[in-house]
Amino acid sequence: MNATQHLQSDFQQFILGQQDARSMHRHLAVTPGLGPDARLDIYYQAYRLRLRDALSEAYSKTHAYLGDEMFYEACAAYIAAHPSPYRNLRWFGDKFALHLRGHFTEHSQVAELAQFEWALGTAFDAEDQPILALSDLATISDWESVTLHTSSSLQFISMQWNSVAIWLALNEDTTPPAPICTQEPATWIVWRKQLQAHFRSLGTEEAEVLRQLSRGQRFAAVCEEVTEKNPGIANDIGAWLQTWVNDEMLKEAQE
Repeated sequence: MNATQHLQSDFQQFILGQQDARSMHRHLAVTPGLGPDARLDIYYQAYRLRLRDALSEAYSKTHAYLGDEMFYEACAAYIAAHPSPYRNLRWFGDKFALHLRGHFTEHSQVAELAQFEWALGTAFDAEDQPILALSDLATISDWESVTLHTSSSLQFISMQWNSVAIWLALNEDTTPPAPICTQEPATWIVWRKQLQAHFRSLGTEEAEVLRQLSRGQRFAAVCEEVTEKNPGIANDIGAWLQTWVNDEMLKEAQE
């Protein structure tokens, strides 16, 4: 490596905490005022502040819910434990909700809130795909073999707390409700429709059908399996399908 490459390598390792400040001393000019360690610390802290800002931007409602002190403490622990592997800071917070689950073990609603908030962001940023329209259903010639895939933006979240109600209150700048834990977790979906993230909860049967479609199961096979368990939902499946198509949850069918 040439001198510039050595400088870049040493600086990167210092910023990432892989080398101490002394590794950079040979690259610094002697100047009056701040000493070398104090000057280097400006860059060291600025990098971490930028990472913290990225987390705050991605998790603005979680930040508001926790307040500055607890949120920044959680950020510092996350930054130390999860050095960014991404060139784009947009994705740096992908493990933050999981980190919060361990950081706030007695307050699981915090991790759920963060998971929900991250899902909203990733739904908005999901890859564009041709979306299935109602008119496309009429062109399907073989319903026995057709596979109806969910769109790339659709995500399933199992939630046991009233985290969505907390998010809604924070989104409206009102006082969030007290956390409430339900006995059985509920299935929520988050997806993008017309360039906006949407979300709603699903009943057990609808969630099962949609999950199986998301795994690439044939539509007819899924219908047969769920109606064997509960014959009474046969008519519901048609209504669900219409809703999914209208709400842009499915991409183009494959026969």
